Amino acid sequence: MADWRFFLEMKKRKCEIDVVTYTTVVHGFGVVGEINRARNVFDEMVKEGVLPSVVTYNALIQVLCKKDSVENAILVFEEMVRKGYVPNSITYNLVIRELCHAGEMERAIEYMDRMKDDECEPNVQTYNIVIRYFCDAGEIENGLELFEKMGSGDCFSNLDTYNILISAMSVRKKSDDLLVAGKLLIEMVDRGFMPRRFTFNRVLNGLLLTGNQGFAKELLRLQS
Repeated sequence: MADWRFFLEMKKRKCEIDVVTYTTVVHGFGVVGEINRARNVFDEMVKEGVLPSVVTYNALIQVLCKKDSVENAILVFEEMVRKGYVPNSITYNLVIRELCHAGEMERAIEYMDRMKDDECEPNVQTYNIVIRYFCDAGEIENGLELFEKMGSGDCFSNLDTYNILISAMSVRKKSDDLLVAGKLLIEMVDRGFMPRRFTFNRVLNGLLLTGNQGFAKELLRLQS
């Protein structure tokens, strides 16, 4: 790893190593799956009196999330908070994503709520992460509830949000779901988002198959 060789050369020459260099090396070890070495570099950084930044903590948390376990990542998260650092949206999103991946949806929601305490409102990426995992688990109603919560606040849904929900409802193929999917399709077009032809046809065919021919005709007018 080039960053590591550069890092060793700096140490050999007894050069002063700054927080950016330490952070780069922690991240680099994480990319190649060297969890222990990433943690050792982080610990050495602290021992040498170089204060980690939020970016450094994010790099270590990302390493632990991807290559170790979400519980160890949370231990670092809580250590960070105890030392007076304020996590940012990247920190939270890393933890929330891995909690969702582990099936810990309730805990993921708890961390979303904690974001507000740190004056760090959930952003569209935060919502999309949780909505996607709810939909993947077949809990589309919970995903829609979060979607509505977005609309009532200052965080606006994006193209990905619509695609996640519409895709999930199209797969489940319930009549009520397809009606909601059709309404979301109209809403996204009104907001200037252009659905892919595949998405449009999927909803259209679903409406026809579930006996919603009238609404299907309304959607067809969107293409005219």
